[in-house]
Amino acid sequence: SSRLAKAKTTGGVTAASSGTMSTSKAAAVLLLAGVAVWSASGAASRQPPCFVTAGAPIGARAGRGSTGAAAPLLDASSCSLPAAGAAAFSAENVVLASCAAALLASLAAPRRTSASGSRVQKAAKVTMCARSGTPTTPMGSRGKRRIRAGRMRPIFRGRQIAVRVNPKTNKPIRYRMHIVPGDTVQVMKGKDAGKVTQVIRVYPKWNKILCLGVNYCIKHVRPRREDEVGQRVQVEAPMHSSCVMHYSEAEGVAGLLGIRFVQKEGKDGLMRVKKVRFNKATGEAIPVRVPQKWVPVLDRSADED
Repeated sequence: SSRLAKAKTTGGVTAASSGTMSTSKAAAVLLLAGVAVWSASGAASRQPPCFVTAGAPIGARAGRGSTGAAAPLLDASSCSLPAAGAAAFSAENVVLASCAAALLASLAAPRRTSASGSRVQKAAKVTMCARSGTPTTPMGSRGKRRIRAGRMRPIFRGRQIAVRVNPKTNKPIRYRMHIVPGDTVQVMKGKDAGKVTQVIRVYPKWNKILCLGVNYCIKHVRPRREDEVGQRVQVEAPMHSSCVMHYSEAEGVAGLLGIRFVQKEGKDGLMRVKKVRFNKATGEAIPVRVPQKWVPVLDRSADED
């Protein structure tokens, strides 16, 4: 009988020698060995119980209202299996014994170990699913949430999981955004609450915006070529437009968006009515600016941050 060796634990990884087995595995081996020995014994030593009665077919019983007495059972010595039944019973024992022996051999096989003697472990699965290190465009949910919501429900439990579609025209429905690219805004809630940033991109189908330097996330970018390796990239993630408010750089106040119509003289000398966006907290007009171009975090200078 082999002697079990004590497992050594180093750094949370259990290491065992190639000829050792755990306690539960040793118990399973002993149990299967007993089953194999029991199955390998001949059919002659184990006769199945005989239920044949004298002068009656198998399974015949005296009725509750019958007057005749039940015939006595035959002796155990008179019960014998036919030649075909004994052969089948013996073949069944051989099959059971062979199966038990195969399981015993598989459990008793030594474990695979590395050159240093430690147990071989599977490599940790790191999901490298992103194809690029740029900000991700919002997309619909998949899997169980999409199945529970159904095909015609773009909003499920307060979250938008698909683009809203007009059922008559089959065209996407866009939100009326109070933010346009180039606006200076202040984050009002979330992990970056209080930070002043600039909007560089808007997503009207999802009512989300992409701001510079806030709402960072980590993307696991997979390699695209053989000479590349996977990497973890820090990028901005889109956020809901309701999380920000217009910010006045002159007075340092955040306010809501206001719209007023004013008359302005054109180049041809005619007066025209134009729509002007202004900050309700200060009353000053919101300037129209060209948004900055997105640059990877490692390539930015201190002034851009």
